Amino acid sequence: MQRSIHSRILNTGILLLALAIVGRSAAGHSDNPSHPPGQGDIVIGQSADLSGQFAPISQQFLTGANVYFAQLNAQGGIRGRKLRLLSADDKGDPELAVRNTVQFLQNAGAVALFGYTGAQTSMAVQPIVNQRKVLFFAPITGNRAVYSTANRHIFTIRASYVNEYEYLFSRLPRIGLKRLAIFDDGTGPQQIAFIKTLIVNAKAQLVASESGIGQDIDKIADKLLQARPDVILIMSVTQKLNVALIKSLHAKAYLGYLYCNSLICSPLLTNNLEDTANGLIISQIVPFPWRAATPIVHEYQHAMLKAGIKKFSYLGLEGFIAAKVLAEGMRRAGPNMTREKLIAAMEGINQTNYKLAGFRINYSATNHHGSTYVDTTTIDKHGTIVH
Repeated sequence: MQRSIHSRILNTGILLLALAIVGRSAAGHSDNPSHPPGQGDIVIGQSADLSGQFAPISQQFLTGANVYFAQLNAQGGIRGRKLRLLSADDKGDPELAVRNTVQFLQNAGAVALFGYTGAQTSMAVQPIVNQRKVLFFAPITGNRAVYSTANRHIFTIRASYVNEYEYLFSRLPRIGLKRLAIFDDGTGPQQIAFIKTLIVNAKAQLVASESGIGQDIDKIADKLLQARPDVILIMSVTQKLNVALIKSLHAKAYLGYLYCNSLICSPLLTNNLEDTANGLIISQIVPFPWRAATPIVHEYQHAMLKAGIKKFSYLGLEGFIAAKVLAEGMRRAGPNMTREKLIAAMEGINQTNYKLAGFRINYSATNHHGSTYVDTTTIDKHGTIVH
């Protein structure tokens, strides 16, 4: 309860900060970036966690995006204009994200915001995004707070967490895995409540729900084992808790499955688990990045290798796709691109007129969530991702 009250107070403070900044800058607002339309570099702003808990997520996404932008610039950019991505570290702090965003829009003249990490920072900057009427593209989150918001300025590139869980729950009962348990860290109570509803709708059974904050993880593992789940859903974003729980479960000879969504099972989690991640099911929101037979994956791999980067990743492919789609919107916005023209151009991108073979994008004036693509992978006994 105290955690929930603290979160509300913090969020209210951040909202007031954003509104105050919006109020101070309203008089100088313009639809156009600071440079004249059609001239100079095209500036894109990204506030992301580059040094905190979610840095591995941000950095891999950023690697893929930067590889695409560098490739595009080497080919002449867009109508001779280079794309310049300004990335600033917000350490996962919504207040820092607000201040970074102001710098991008007010001082750097950014035409779009791109690849913000997490729901808290993404939602914290929305008053500024709305006031400046700027494209907020490809946030690295699937949270309902972002996806349920009817906002003309927000465009997503990844499937939502709800899409990921619906995909999972539609398949588990078919193979006899109906007894589900939840492990969380006390964050996102509304998200947990919604997932419980999805479990009921899938005609599965929730046999246990445990939170690891301030608890003895070995005792939590014992409680989960006593419930005899077929699958334990790991919904905690606290990686240390997740690693400790999985190691404890395997030490106690747990033979069931473990599941986590595409962002919770970040490289930080799987790398720390080594071979104890055996049996871990992970939902993914882009194609398998090691299978070059998929055209968009082949393009990604070729660009990465040309840049001297041999390590592929799901998040890297996501960043590459996001950068590619954003650049397509900028081409369609025309030679005198403004923030409004860019948003209108993005709404016209769909699978009938834009092909990303192996990954469909569908935007419209009434749909800004470009993809519902979900697949699953597992970790084998050697710690290798298997598709």
